[in-house]
Amino acid sequence: MNKFTVVIGLSVGLLLLALIFWLKPTNNSLNPSVNVDPQPLENVSEGLNENRQEENTGLGNSQSVENVLPTQEFKPKTDWADKTIDFNGTELSYKFGEGNPSEVALSSEQYLPKGEKDGVAYVTPKAEYQLKEFLSDENLPELLNKCVNYLNKQMIAKNPGVSADQMVSILDNKDVDIENYLIIDKETGRKMINPESDYRMNDFLNVLNNPLDRSPVAMECFGLNRMQDFSDIQKKFHDLGREYTNTGKSIQGSEWMEVEKNQQQ
Repeated sequence: MNKFTVVIGLSVGLLLLALIFWLKPTNNSLNPSVNVDPQPLENVSEGLNENRQEENTGLGNSQSVENVLPTQEFKPKTDWADKTIDFNGTELSYKFGEGNPSEVALSSEQYLPKGEKDGVAYVTPKAEYQLKEFLSDENLPELLNKCVNYLNKQMIAKNPGVSADQMVSILDNKDVDIENYLIIDKETGRKMINPESDYRMNDFLNVLNNPLDRSPVAMECFGLNRMQDFSDIQKKFHDLGREYTNTGKSIQGSEWMEVEKNQQQ
């Protein structure tokens, strides 16, 4: 009985072993390239293509809009045309370099500072020529072209979330047009410096040469070897400011006492 059992066991074992060898897969059936679903690879490829397309077109989650202000080419205008204007029913004639018409002009006693009293902003013939000299500086166009556009780009870079159409240029050509810089006050009938353009120019020059900066911005946009040219431009602008606001001289001492005496008479 035991021998019979052993024989039966061996026979079954041999049959199972033969069945295993018969069912054993071939080497080709184990090749991953056949059994792996190609769909995931296609998805990866599509993802790479989409990324490349986004990089080329600027679309997708990493989208960024390049904000730029148009590059400006500055050409200062220095010719101020003579004018005839009706002021309160009277025709007044204005000529460049001659100050104001006598009908609305102020005397030096009226606009110059007296003692501790501040002077009054007033366009003198000298101020008109100083304005023309400033706008006529041969190096001013180059300074404007290099540094205004430079500052505009920096402003855009520091405000990436603000679109360019909401930005205002540091300066525009109208700010260096003498017809816009030297205007006539409708209330007084006198020539005056346009405060908007004057403030913008003042801020522009101060940014280029802020005394608190170790390295003036003018060196970066205008050039290290051009600082003397820049200083000359800045001096002409400051000379105009002192003449217009009458901070450069005053009526003092015996001259002031004589003015007071004449006014009392």
